[in-house]
Amino acid sequence: MISLRPYQNDAVADFHRTVAVGNKRRIIVVAPTGAGKTIIGASIVTDLIRDLNKSVLVLAHRREIITQTCSKLLAAGFSHGVIQAGVRPRPLERVQVASIQTLWVRAMHAESMELPPADLLWIDECHHVLAMMYRKIINAYPDAILLGTSATPTRGDGRGLGGIFETIIETPQVAELIKQKYLVGTRVYAPIDPDLRGVQTRQGDFVEAQLAERMDRPQLVGESSSTGTNSASAARPSPSRPACSTRSTSATNSSSPACGPSISTARHRSPSAMPRSPAWSAARSILSPIAMYSPKAGTALRSPAAS
Repeated sequence: MISLRPYQNDAVADFHRTVAVGNKRRIIVVAPTGAGKTIIGASIVTDLIRDLNKSVLVLAHRREIITQTCSKLLAAGFSHGVIQAGVRPRPLERVQVASIQTLWVRAMHAESMELPPADLLWIDECHHVLAMMYRKIINAYPDAILLGTSATPTRGDGRGLGGIFETIIETPQVAELIKQKYLVGTRVYAPIDPDLRGVQTRQGDFVEAQLAERMDRPQLVGESSSTGTNSASAARPSPSRPACSTRSTSATNSSSPACGPSISTARHRSPSAMPRSPAWSAARSILSPIAMYSPKAGTALRSPAAS
């Protein structure tokens, strides 16, 4: 049985209320990383299967998302089929969790299987729905309720999702979830005001080689510790002192705060590996994450990613 946090209960209730009104059947639930998008989606599936005897198709584009979704459905007590390469199909199950690539090849391209029935079509990481594979599968279910879940319902190419979805349900964002003790608070060290004048863009992203050359300068890294207690050399990552993730994460879906720090072994992210959107250049404080420390213990954190 899935135990929901209060804001997750609210999101599930808002979804059912919106569907019950009848004029909005294509809904995005927006929740930040660690807030439990998969748990919210699995709870909605549970309600539809248990109370209304509906059929559900879940679409995801990555193996780990499929595995995570399956684990939440099993925790809720529901068996299900998996449509994925290397997995034996179970077509009689009322819930099917599908790799978008496998479903497309088998049902739409090769026509070696029929599309499974679905009263609810749930798409995780739904900012990908503008891709041709997603759009054609969505169009194959004109009468289904469409649920999308994402932490980032905006796209780097600027294309909107309004042509697919009709309304948005939002959960509390990172700052509020940290305040409520559901996410770990972070202290982020980052370079200040890099000079990006003259760095060209190509197809909406900075040119990687130019950005790397501009960012990979010791004086930028050295400035990052000016607000901390360590020296610049202490803050600068090295092969013997790997840097750590800066993302706030949640441990488990329980009422206890996400804590339990452990020493990270993550390697330093090179500038060429960072996001490269022009809009991103305005966010000065997050241009090149270097380290995250526990405000109390001063130790490097690497909390396990939540659903």
